[in-house]
Amino acid sequence: MTKKERLEAGKDEFPIPPKRSRFLVSDITPEGLSLIHAQNPRGLCLWSDELSAWFKNFNRYNNGSEEQFWLSVFNAKPTISDRKSSQSSIFIKRPYISVVGTIQQKILGELGRGERANNGFIDRILFVMPQSVQKSRWSDRETPEELEQEWQRIIGRLIEQECEFNEQGELQSHRLPFREAAKRELYAWQHENARKCDLESNEALLGIYCKLEIYIIRFALIIQLVRWTCGECDKEAIDIESVRRAIELAEYFRTTAVRVQTSIGNEQLNELHRTIYYHLPQRFTTAEGIALAESYGMKEHAFKMMLKRHLGTLFKKINHGEYSK
Repeated sequence: MTKKERLEAGKDEFPIPPKRSRFLVSDITPEGLSLIHAQNPRGLCLWSDELSAWFKNFNRYNNGSEEQFWLSVFNAKPTISDRKSSQSSIFIKRPYISVVGTIQQKILGELGRGERANNGFIDRILFVMPQSVQKSRWSDRETPEELEQEWQRIIGRLIEQECEFNEQGELQSHRLPFREAAKRELYAWQHENARKCDLESNEALLGIYCKLEIYIIRFALIIQLVRWTCGECDKEAIDIESVRRAIELAEYFRTTAVRVQTSIGNEQLNELHRTIYYHLPQRFTTAEGIALAESYGMKEHAFKMMLKRHLGTLFKKINHGEYSK
């Protein structure tokens, strides 16, 4: 319609572009992501089939720090995006963006290089690693149709939940407190996690263990809502069953974090380190390790640094001056 036709029809002078409802995005810049998120304030999920392409493409369009953008998003800190094609900035008060994808085990070493090894970036990633790495076999077994329908019903019920907005059009949070028994269980886990942090000498694992205290609360909230969707509980408060399941999930990710850091440690060993690590006995003393290292041309302080750096992943301290691989 022309401008005149719109006015005669009683419509707005300028048409308003439609906003598409989105939940999933892929291969997108932070600016584009901010625009879509502004139109979909309930949150988004970035799906990356190859996570290596995601983090390797950081800063591909500008010299800004896309990595810092994701570090801020993890903590739901406000973000502001200035786009060249827009007259105004895009401001998101509380961003909700998850990232899901796959990565090959041999590329894990690249994920832990550079600043990502020190700024807590890798600490924020939850890894799922199968126990078996055997090639999957084809099968005629299909997912039952009723299972697919049940899954769609569960997801649909969550999506269809009405959200409250304030006068500024911002989402209003609905708080779920912890029931007393659930709170005691959660605090007991945190105290044990803090004890493990005090004893942990590996800086990489220490950072991950600290992030688990953030994740476990998110797990408990998600599990409570999913259980409510399935008719197992209410959604007025988080109960002890949701906390126990959240603890189980957190401990699983603690285990996979150790496996990932061990894999990264192996990938980052140079040829000399690999040779020494291979020839070390399963159980050895510091003196035995130094003697073996010197026989291959590695100085004492270099071996001690290698031992310290990979303690908790490639090496485990048994007693004072005694270790195992």
